[in-house]
Amino acid sequence: MSISKPSGSKIKRKIADEHRIFQVKWELEYFCCEIKDKIICLICNNTINVPKLYNIKRHYEQHKSKYNNYEGLMREEKLKELKLGVKKQQSMFSKVLQESEAAVHASYVLSELIAKHSKPFTDGDFIKECLMKAGEIVCPGNVKAFQSISLSRNTVAERVTDLAANLSDQIKAKSSSFESFSIACDESTDISGKAQLAVFLRSCDKNFNIFEELLELIPMPGTTTGEDIFTCVFGLLQKYNLPLAKLNSVATDGAPSMTGKNKGFVALLRKKLSEIHGSNIHHMHCIIHQEVLCTKVINMENVLSYIKKVINFIRSRGLNQRQFTAFLSELDSEYSVTRCQPNYSIEKLVFNNE
Repeated sequence: MSISKPSGSKIKRKIADEHRIFQVKWELEYFCCEIKDKIICLICNNTINVPKLYNIKRHYEQHKSKYNNYEGLMREEKLKELKLGVKKQQSMFSKVLQESEAAVHASYVLSELIAKHSKPFTDGDFIKECLMKAGEIVCPGNVKAFQSISLSRNTVAERVTDLAANLSDQIKAKSSSFESFSIACDESTDISGKAQLAVFLRSCDKNFNIFEELLELIPMPGTTTGEDIFTCVFGLLQKYNLPLAKLNSVATDGAPSMTGKNKGFVALLRKKLSEIHGSNIHHMHCIIHQEVLCTKVINMENVLSYIKKVINFIRSRGLNQRQFTAFLSELDSEYSVTRCQPNYSIEKLVFNNE
């Protein structure tokens, strides 16, 4: 009969398993206290890792010569003084942290406003300068708080990128709750000559909450055929976890790449839906493009020709314009002067009441 040998692996005892508790009397005896489950020396602000009496006493021996002379009421007062110093230090750090968080929050809010109003990112420096001047007048004691707001060009660009990423994450998180959705697509060329495809999303959940958002602006460096547009849109729907089965309708303009019978974007999308789910979608012509086409059909030349003659006569001489302005002022007219820019559109002046 062989005797089995004990296993070579030993179970090590951990300090956490001993369930040691800090005793209140150690505060007065060794000038230490417990903060967030950690024992802190009130004299040097160092942490005592092992909560044992031996370790606490040994740490106190380093300061014994200076603090052992305090006895009775003097020792209690010294303990209160050291505790108060630690609390002030912690409150100072928390205040700095709160101010830093507020400055970052303000930076994000202002960057969002810059992006919403299509302002250049370099305007952030000008906005900060305005804040500093306003702070010096309104609240001189808190000017440093405005100084800590970062609005440099690179910072604003990073903030806008973070906001866009967060918005994309929100759409992905909400996409699972959509009962039905529709998209609107518009392909156009920007001022740099690059084709851009804008895809808008409109969805509804089971509680009939409507959600509208610009899903993404997709650059198209190559061709802009119906197949190219379909590839971009199909990949975009997969990116945001939007199932084609819940796609109800699509709105586009009347371009051949969108409405082509066989190779247009809508035709390819319907073909894909019939292959996967055997369903179909409603296609609508965007009303904005219809309005533009309508304005081109209406013939207003017989009216605009007389308006142009009158405006050109008033603009031709400074005396005519001054007399016309005085005449309108006597009548208390809402409009007392005409636009003097030579390249200003007469159509905008008439139809927009400008």
